[in-house]
Amino acid sequence: MKRGIVNKIVIISTMIFLIVSANAFAEEEAPTASADLGLVSTYMWRGWKLSEDKIVVQPSMSISHKGLGFNAWSSLSSDPSSGDSASETDFTVSYDTNAGPLGIGIGYIYYDLEQAAPGIEDDFVEDSQEFYLSASYDTILAPSLTLYRDFISFPGYYISLGLGHSIEIADSINLDFSGAFGYYMVDDDSGLQDGLLSASISIPVTEYISLSPSVSYSFPLSDDAEDFLGHSGEVFGGVVLSFSF
Repeated sequence: MKRGIVNKIVIISTMIFLIVSANAFAEEEAPTASADLGLVSTYMWRGWKLSEDKIVVQPSMSISHKGLGFNAWSSLSSDPSSGDSASETDFTVSYDTNAGPLGIGIGYIYYDLEQAAPGIEDDFVEDSQEFYLSASYDTILAPSLTLYRDFISFPGYYISLGLGHSIEIADSINLDFSGAFGYYMVDDDSGLQDGLLSASISIPVTEYISLSPSVSYSFPLSDDAEDFLGHSGEVFGGVVLSFSF
């Protein structure tokens, strides 16, 4: 399951090297960075409920430069000894560009899974890796389509259709709506998997700090999906404190 601290150091060092290398080619434009601290009532991932009962802590940090980006994200139980939540750290390297209103992205994700979700034995949880391709279009509802390909633990595809809309309700305060709908293809099996509807408010605290409370609803998109996801729908909330610099 856990492949060692050396593996993590190699991954992080490689990702940081890529960001620094990009900076060397464009000294006139400084990289941007951000850090988030999120708290959620339930950890949901592609329709799977990966925590029970207790608050989940989800810190994150990102750095990007001229389209090339690195992100490290973790999900941790507020009571680690309880075993009530999956524990993981994900590392993502991405590159995004655009041609007019069309946005295109490519990325790689390393999932370092340290503890299984409730009801899943640790022996059945392995670190995994994915590549993804994304496309978006700058128009009404901001449609996007992302194709994920896991090539280690769960070889298969996951396709996500995303939609979003933002309304300015006060000076620098936005009400954001988003939806995502997933479809899976694994071996000879495929079908609709999950939907996720979310609403959040972005509230600036200072020039560099913002607070974003949110509420979300995750639900299966078919009877088969309800059977393997193990629920008919989950409502959960959260809040994210963001620092940008």
